[in-house]
Amino acid sequence: MAEWLDIQFHLEGSHIFPALLPLIGGFIYYIYRRTHPAGGNLERALLIGLRCAAVGLLLLVLAEPVLNLWKKQVVRPLFLLLVDTSTSMATEEEGTRRLDRVAQMLGHEEWGKALEGAIVRAWGFAEEPYSLSPDRLADPSVGGKATDLSSALTMSLDQVSERDHLRGIILVSDGIHNLGPDPIRTAADIGTPVYALAVGKRENPADIQIVQAGAVGVGYVGQRLNIQAEVRAWGYAGRDVELLLYEGERLIDRQQIALGEESQARRVSFTVRPEAAGAHIYRLLIPPIEGELFRDNNEALVFTRVLEERIQVLLMAGGPSPDLAFVQRALAADSNIVVDSWVQKDGQAFYHGTVDAERDFEDRDVVVLLDVGAQFLGGEIAQRLRKRVQKGVGLLFVGGSRTFREWDRSGPLAAVLPVEIERSSLFFSDREIPLQLSPEGEHHPVVRLQAEIEGSDPWRQLPPLLGYLPISQRRRHAIPLIEGAEGAHPPIIVAGTSGEGKVIVALSASFWRLDLLSSGVEGRPQTIREFWWNAVKWLAIQTQEGRVRASTSRQVYRSGEQVVFAAQVFDELLRPQEEASVQISLDQKGGEFQLLEQGQGRYRGEWAGLEPGEYAYKVRAYAGGTLIGTDEGRFIVERHSVESIDVRADLSSLSEMARVSGGRLRLLADWREMLDLLPLQKRLVEEEETLSLWGQNWVLALVVALLALEWILRKRRGMI
Repeated sequence: MAEWLDIQFHLEGSHIFPALLPLIGGFIYYIYRRTHPAGGNLERALLIGLRCAAVGLLLLVLAEPVLNLWKKQVVRPLFLLLVDTSTSMATEEEGTRRLDRVAQMLGHEEWGKALEGAIVRAWGFAEEPYSLSPDRLADPSVGGKATDLSSALTMSLDQVSERDHLRGIILVSDGIHNLGPDPIRTAADIGTPVYALAVGKRENPADIQIVQAGAVGVGYVGQRLNIQAEVRAWGYAGRDVELLLYEGERLIDRQQIALGEESQARRVSFTVRPEAAGAHIYRLLIPPIEGELFRDNNEALVFTRVLEERIQVLLMAGGPSPDLAFVQRALAADSNIVVDSWVQKDGQAFYHGTVDAERDFEDRDVVVLLDVGAQFLGGEIAQRLRKRVQKGVGLLFVGGSRTFREWDRSGPLAAVLPVEIERSSLFFSDREIPLQLSPEGEHHPVVRLQAEIEGSDPWRQLPPLLGYLPISQRRRHAIPLIEGAEGAHPPIIVAGTSGEGKVIVALSASFWRLDLLSSGVEGRPQTIREFWWNAVKWLAIQTQEGRVRASTSRQVYRSGEQVVFAAQVFDELLRPQEEASVQISLDQKGGEFQLLEQGQGRYRGEWAGLEPGEYAYKVRAYAGGTLIGTDEGRFIVERHSVESIDVRADLSSLSEMARVSGGRLRLLADWREMLDLLPLQKRLVEEEETLSLWGQNWVLALVVALLALEWILRKRRGMI
């Protein structure tokens, strides 16, 4: 680059000080003529020069001299060249890979000649960018199993120190983006024009793929489990293919599929009956067909966990009632719950036989007491139930008029409830009261319903509750979940713990009415039923096992996709745990990383770049350095990458990236037109620097040095 310098000197202060220099110089000359001893002419001239120089510098400083420097240079334009080297760039079109066509362009004489007057820094990218040396520029190799266009833009820009000279980014890609933030938004924010060269066709080549596959619901030993898949094909319309289902190496089932029109989805369902509990991996396979572009996407894995038994619920009711009918219907609607109902007839008699306290409480996950009377509240049944709750069985206690009429505060069950009911409060309020989430229960999993997740409070949309029991006080470990929306906000549903078990108390037995009245209201007919499902599942998890709950966003990932981990952490009262340290480790990778806090006891993190295979993970949560809980799970990374799902060039994304950044879009075949659009002109750049000499320390040091030298020379001669 040509470069030159212009210099200008001027005084910003008064010009009178430099004008005094001849006068002061004459005075100094006069003084030295009268020195004794006189000394030689040369010696006196030296001394006079030293003193005049020192005084002259001082006068110059008082005049405030300024030096202006103009540095001028002709600057060549700087461009970043980003070349997509992800797996989709290996797609063959008319016998030539996309990346090979790019290499031909980069190695063309016209390309090099057009850019010889510019500075070009080349980067390849897939999951993230990497520097491309000149010798690799004309022969880039395919790598990476996903494409992150946003990281390619931002990370390459971070390496540019001379941003003022950057004129644009030349992006050579098929536009397929499947990892990281939205590249269009990134292009709008970077402040640099993107000149996009689009590679590839907008039509899919001949290919058959299993687009998605999964298991429907939770599997249980010996029960039916549906495995569903979706198959798409391009270039094979009207052909029949066979879809095979394997567990391990064992062929379980097979189906013939008639492929429809281009890209039309064909849904296929298999039914299996798992014979053992634990993790089950099913493999779906379409044998490859001649001419297919990708063969890895003919296979998909399905991961499912098979449980030994569903949640076992013992429902004990004080007698037939509308609430009993409602609870039975609500719990029966969830296939994960098995309900055994015992309804009291009179005394110790039940419609389904006799209750054996020793036998009937065994192997129960949750016990529901629905408006029970004295026979349940005292004696052997209550004693046995209290012990089972303290050892980990969940208890859902629903009080109605019968329960509260026969309540005994000294009875066995009184100690396990999260509320204290005094004799003085044993009256049932029959007034209507609207409901709302309590502040303490706002994020509790029992009342965290789908409607609330979507942005509204479903409890406020319900009709008013008719009748409830006002309590005297709640225990220290109690968490109000639902409260009245008027007056003193009395608690209606309260959760707590007792020993190793969890307890929920509903201080009313008229929830059937809320469900009935809300079923015709737009919005949330499922609210009360969803509460019951959540309550039973929450109660079924033992306290010591339920403080940390971790999961992945999916059980099966394609190669190149980020694995997303999420965890929910609770304190000893099963409230969201804030400011915990949540760490996750993979057995197959070694090491661990920290999940980031999202608020309300939720934590999240991603792990990218995992090789295909089956992975086991473990999550540990700490509070104040103390381990409060763990959880673990498994997931699978498939062989075929996310890049093979859809290999059609995404011209619309590239066009929008160019538009919002102020750049342009052209097809790869029109690269010569793109060269004409690039701002390749050299620019004259001026940099001005102002130097204030009068404020420099070295000037003062020079004055002192001159005066000191003059003084030393005079003393050596003995001059007065």
